[in-house]
Amino acid sequence: MSGADRLSQAAFKFKALHNAKNSAEFAQIIKIDSQYTTTVLRDVWNADGNWNALLTQQGTTAISELSLMHFRASVEFCQGNFVEAYACQLSSYQAFLRAFSNMDRWGVHPLLAMCKDLYLLACRADYQLTRTEQPASKLEEATRAINQGFSMCMTDREPLLNISRKWGTYHLANLLFALYLRQKAFNMCNSMIRAIKTSELPSLDQFPMGDQVTFRYYRGLLAFQGEQLAAAKRDMVFALEHCHRDAYRNRTRILMRLTPIMMIEGSMPQSRLLRRYPPINELYGGLARAAMLGDLCQFDAIMQDKEQLLVSLGTYTAVEHVRRIAVRQLLYKIYLIDGKSSRLSFQRVRAGFWIAGLGDVSVFEIESILADMVSVGFIKGYLSHEHGVAVLSKQQPFPPIKSVLAASK
Repeated sequence: MSGADRLSQAAFKFKALHNAKNSAEFAQIIKIDSQYTTTVLRDVWNADGNWNALLTQQGTTAISELSLMHFRASVEFCQGNFVEAYACQLSSYQAFLRAFSNMDRWGVHPLLAMCKDLYLLACRADYQLTRTEQPASKLEEATRAINQGFSMCMTDREPLLNISRKWGTYHLANLLFALYLRQKAFNMCNSMIRAIKTSELPSLDQFPMGDQVTFRYYRGLLAFQGEQLAAAKRDMVFALEHCHRDAYRNRTRILMRLTPIMMIEGSMPQSRLLRRYPPINELYGGLARAAMLGDLCQFDAIMQDKEQLLVSLGTYTAVEHVRRIAVRQLLYKIYLIDGKSSRLSFQRVRAGFWIAGLGDVSVFEIESILADMVSVGFIKGYLSHEHGVAVLSKQQPFPPIKSVLAASK
């Protein structure tokens, strides 16, 4: 059998699977590194000793063009020519979209397989272009292409919901989240969330749990970056509780953002969690311990040491808020050492800060710190500027941290 005949046979298989609406097998063989693809290409090479048949054939239908460009993409991929592989994959994907417009739900899985390969190849193509100092824009182009598939799913008008393409919406939305965030296109993420909210989709809880967990993680991440901490916490807690217990990497990613939210609320990570997730312990363990011990000097030193990583994760600002808890704990220590007096002088606090290694803090700064503690409710009482003292309440002058933070929501 010649190489051309083998390719024609493969194209016929693609057509047969399409006609039979065989979603699972179609999605499997359409992957760029599938076993079937490898076998076909090996047969073509063994028959001809070259790729002439592959390069000279032309597709006459959407499915035949899809098949042909798929095999070309795989050849380029195996040879490490990622820019060319991406271009072929994009052509194959665009041919698929032409056929997808007439498909129902069965076409969703092949679509997802093609989108993931397009994403992979776009990343590798851009890396290859960057290394040769050429403009790298394949990821942006792939994002626009994948967004076409997303729109075709979300706006499907199939009246029978059980065979609607709508069921692919959240999976593609999650892939687009990854693409948008990689390009720092946060406005596009929020626009997509709004579009989904106003669309006529089944409720999120009817979709596969994997889609729910990933979508709520990304939505929570965006809420976190917008400092909407209550909304971020709801989505992140859901994602953590429903994420597969063995998905260690995903659970760690969720905890990287959820932990500082909990710390702001006064719930420091427990030792059991820190033992199970060393990256969380490495990043937040020392900060949590320093905050609860009121060790401001240590807290500031860790913040400085971890600044770059915290900024890259987008959690630096959130962790800065935890410093208030460290200040509250230090003031509580000074209050205890001072014999739980109801009148805490600014000078005594100043001395306590100096002993804690914070240097010579001015009386004005001390007064400002105490005013802040009173305003947020960490201290019950009032300040007497004239006498240079904080007059503390006789009943619970230092209310429990969690109750103060819960009341401030």
